Amino acid sequence: MKEIKKAAVLGAGVMGQGIAAHLAGAGVPVLLLDIVPPKFTEADQQAGLKENSPAFRNKFALKGLEGIKNSRPALAYSKRDLKLITPGNFEDHWTKLSECDWIVEVVVERLDIKKSVFEKIEKVMKAGAVVSSNTSGLPLKAMSEGRSEAFKKNFIVTHFFNPVRYLKLVEVVSEQETDPTIVEDMTRFLEDVLGKGVVQAKDTPNFVANRIGTFTFMNALKHVMQEGYTIEEADKILGPALGKPKSAMFRTGDLAGLDTLAHVVKNTYENCPKDESRETFVMPDVISQMIEKGWTGNKAGQGFYKKEKDSTGKKQILAIDLKTGEYRPKQDVKFDSLKKVKGIEDVNTRVKTLVGEEDRAGTLAWQVTRDMLIYTANRIPEIADDIINVDNAMKWGFNWEIGPFETLDAIGLKETVERIKKDGLEVPSLLQTVLEKGDGVFYKKEGGKKLFFDIQKNSYEPVPTKANVFSIKEIKEDTSRVIAKNSGASLIDVGDGVLCLEFHTKMNAIDSDIGEMGFKGLELIEKDSNYKGMIVYNEGENFSVGANIMLLFLEAQQKNWANIEKMVKGFQDFGMAMKYSPKPVVAAPFGLALGGGCEIAMAADQVRAAAETYMGLVEVGVGLIPAGGGCKNLLLNTEAKLQAKGKRVWMSKGDGGAFPKVQEAFGRIGFAKVATSAKEAIDEAYLKPSDKISLDRATLLYDAKQDVLALAKNYEQPVPREDILVPGLGGVMAMKSAIRGFLSLGQISEHDALIAEKLGRVLCGGTRPTQYYATEQDILDLEREAFLELCGEAKTLERIQYMLMNNKPLRN
Repeated sequence: MKEIKKAAVLGAGVMGQGIAAHLAGAGVPVLLLDIVPPKFTEADQQAGLKENSPAFRNKFALKGLEGIKNSRPALAYSKRDLKLITPGNFEDHWTKLSECDWIVEVVVERLDIKKSVFEKIEKVMKAGAVVSSNTSGLPLKAMSEGRSEAFKKNFIVTHFFNPVRYLKLVEVVSEQETDPTIVEDMTRFLEDVLGKGVVQAKDTPNFVANRIGTFTFMNALKHVMQEGYTIEEADKILGPALGKPKSAMFRTGDLAGLDTLAHVVKNTYENCPKDESRETFVMPDVISQMIEKGWTGNKAGQGFYKKEKDSTGKKQILAIDLKTGEYRPKQDVKFDSLKKVKGIEDVNTRVKTLVGEEDRAGTLAWQVTRDMLIYTANRIPEIADDIINVDNAMKWGFNWEIGPFETLDAIGLKETVERIKKDGLEVPSLLQTVLEKGDGVFYKKEGGKKLFFDIQKNSYEPVPTKANVFSIKEIKEDTSRVIAKNSGASLIDVGDGVLCLEFHTKMNAIDSDIGEMGFKGLELIEKDSNYKGMIVYNEGENFSVGANIMLLFLEAQQKNWANIEKMVKGFQDFGMAMKYSPKPVVAAPFGLALGGGCEIAMAADQVRAAAETYMGLVEVGVGLIPAGGGCKNLLLNTEAKLQAKGKRVWMSKGDGGAFPKVQEAFGRIGFAKVATSAKEAIDEAYLKPSDKISLDRATLLYDAKQDVLALAKNYEQPVPREDILVPGLGGVMAMKSAIRGFLSLGQISEHDALIAEKLGRVLCGGTRPTQYYATEQDILDLEREAFLELCGEAKTLERIQYMLMNNKPLRN
């Protein structure tokens, strides 16, 4: 694989910022360049800039760097990554491009400007460097016109999707002159180093995802306007109910920007004269007028939706009326068919059910899906050579749960074709081919292998696989590898002597079933010499949203304190058994790992986290404190973090106390601080600096397995700590004084203060008169005691009930 030791991003706008931040997040040093401001203005002078100073000449690149720092949601995984980004300008720093292995152009979408940039790049680039454009639809061939053969050999399109950190897709486009080795090397780099999903697209307008995505939007818009649906109705019908993201249709438009959408739509209309649905790519007047008024979406503060305060000062959401072009209060949406599919977790069944319903929701769902399937089938092989690239493009670029051809299999190809004919529309030849020459499906399983219908061969071929991507779902198809299971968890043999504890409770909430299976797994790896260790992992939407608070609420209402203590003690014991197992245990969190989910991960000997992991001890939101080892482990991690920084004062015997680690841990738990990436989780001490991160969640299971195998080679069983220096009563009193100060200022409630005082007591090691060395069990006992006391508080039960009913915390 070609090694990218340094990269350059040309253009510090939104996309340039996202690409630079992502490269830095992967550990690649980046040169971020933009133009020199054309003139020195009065505003520059008022900002304290001096004409021709580096700060002025680098103004746009520095603004881009500030954009990365201040972006919400964050573009960077950690502010530490910004150290790898060097800002500069096209004049003073252009020759530095000769140091770069990859130069990615992200300037304005004008062919003449891009061609000028490439001409200048060729003069300074080093031999063998790769040059790519992030264009969203300009032809590669046109951009490379006039360049040398050597340049064209290393020139490709790498079309990232925005926001770069959060959308997995990169479309790679090459031409006849491109060296195939460059395409292979860059694909591997994008996948293995940047964690991206690569789709090989053809050099056609808007490539794959935007071509299908914008058609789907514009076609849906046509049906919505013709048949009088509101935008709220459309978003409710065309969102998760149909296997699409929560932003659905119009909220996605606001996220992308109506002006951006209009640009992509116009590009298709102007450059695809033979497209049978060309007229669909004409923007309705009402949308054009919104763009003229500057109502371009979230970046403008208003688009299809708008937030404002009503006459009483209460926040309200307004929605655009597509008939009048004016805003009106957002309306609730109710359809029987949506209610019917709400509880269907399997996306294939959910989609099939909804498009089969005959009410207004089912009708729109069918019409939009039908037209998308017809259009997509007609684009093969125009935009891509196979169905896999198309399906992946829509899943990775638009966050669809299933791609178009997977959707056809879910609904049923034969049934779809019959309905298309019944509706009086022409059936695409591809669909007829699969019915006549295939088995009536686009994907199938045969001999344990997944096959796809190859349109070039008119036969089923194996879906390409990667050695570092496999899933629990696939492994469980061999039932002999399911070692044990109950309603909440399973033990799976994932090969090479590694066991996996998989959660499968609702929302992966931690309960006694998971604990029971966890203990069984630990016992198995200890007694069976064939096992080298265990992974804690699952394939839900999130790793775990926390403990099962419904069960806790019911027990607390019945005042079953003994049962609650038994549950908490069992959770603590499982955490200690994981941490001090004679064989390594690696937790592999991703998505949300909150409360009890965070505690499970922290209890493992090592963590292999997906980059997109959101961790935090958030128990105060339901009137509790962490009691599954969270307080204890955060205290230990914070101590190690401070020691690593060289802050040894207050950390050892004879130096006066142990308060700094208590303060830091208290701040994180007391304010329910949630780290918004795995890197940030290390910064916040939820994870240790020695824990590992995977940028691609698809490789997480493989990576965690390799971690277990590496640890097992020379594994030394750790022993519980008995030397945790805690401040005792002095710390408790200091904490209480600060808490009472917050209370007197009205910043917290009486119940907040009660929770905070109990948390302070735990972290300080209780109320012994002097500082002392606590054991891990001492802290666990204090956790459990405080937790049980809070379970007996009426206001805590109010918080738990409110969370269960409204999915948000109550301040009481």
